[in-house]
Amino acid sequence: MKIRGWDDYPHDFHPEFNFHRGPFWLRALARTPILERFAYPIAMKKGLCELWPSSSESILDPNFDTTGWVIHTREKNDLERWIEGSLAYFGHGERNRTQQFLFRDRMFRVKKNLILFRGVLPRFSFTSYGGTLRRQRGIHRANGTYKKYKKALRGEHFDFSE
Repeated sequence: MKIRGWDDYPHDFHPEFNFHRGPFWLRALARTPILERFAYPIAMKKGLCELWPSSSESILDPNFDTTGWVIHTREKNDLERWIEGSLAYFGHGERNRTQQFLFRDRMFRVKKNLILFRGVLPRFSFTSYGGTLRRQRGIHRANGTYKKYKKALRGEHFDFSE
């Protein structure tokens, strides 16, 4: 049985689900392991689903039901690819390793003599949406562009050329 939005998109197109633009309860549903698949039809009703062509030659099947999808006719531009983490611009001087160590990679004392750093511990995600967010956040944290990434998700304007 196919669920709309979950597994019924054309193979020449890349789906993107913007749960971050939806209500909190929908984001929570999208990050709940078993109930995750039911968040996608709701997101479609709210207009949070986009289809991006994989290449300029991608053609949408005329029999495909486009109800609820925002369909783009062109490939993603640099800003859209940067937000998803597939295009990286490395900035100079945006990160201080000491600040990163003290404030981001905090220490956890496990036993008397054993210390683990948070950056060493594995990060798990149990849903597709959670995995996408974890990957994007990890890329932007590593690049030192996490603050700009959060601004872009909120829809705020910033100078992308910096």
